[in-house]
Amino acid sequence: MFNLLETLFPVLFLLALIVIIFTFARGIGEWNRNNHSPRLTVTARVVAKRQDTTHHSHPNAGDASGAHGYHTTYDTSYYVTFQVESGDRMEMSVSGSEYGMLAEGDEGKLTFQGTRYLQFDREASGIEGM
Repeated sequence: MFNLLETLFPVLFLLALIVIIFTFARGIGEWNRNNHSPRLTVTARVVAKRQDTTHHSHPNAGDASGAHGYHTTYDTSYYVTFQVESGDRMEMSVSGSEYGMLAEGDEGKLTFQGTRYLQFDREASGIEGM
């Protein structure tokens, strides 16, 4: 049993390290591709919105046993799906304030760079002064 642990621990440690490095490299690669992509502005319509909320429980007072209870933190990511004139759709991550300002059915000019959302300029609707 002891030999199994001596073998298993380094393998699992190495596997975790490889996953962390791969995730980091993929994020840097996407950031680099976005930076080298042209900034485009196209006519688009908001067709869907969604949120992804995750929660994490942390033990109070640094006590890993949880004897002092837990507190929970929440993290929410916001996504908006835009449809362009060709019919193609793209889902982009947006800030919470941008998410709150957009409504399904909004039409306007979407500016993006690669997979990076930059802004959405809503066209004025026919209902003014309300």
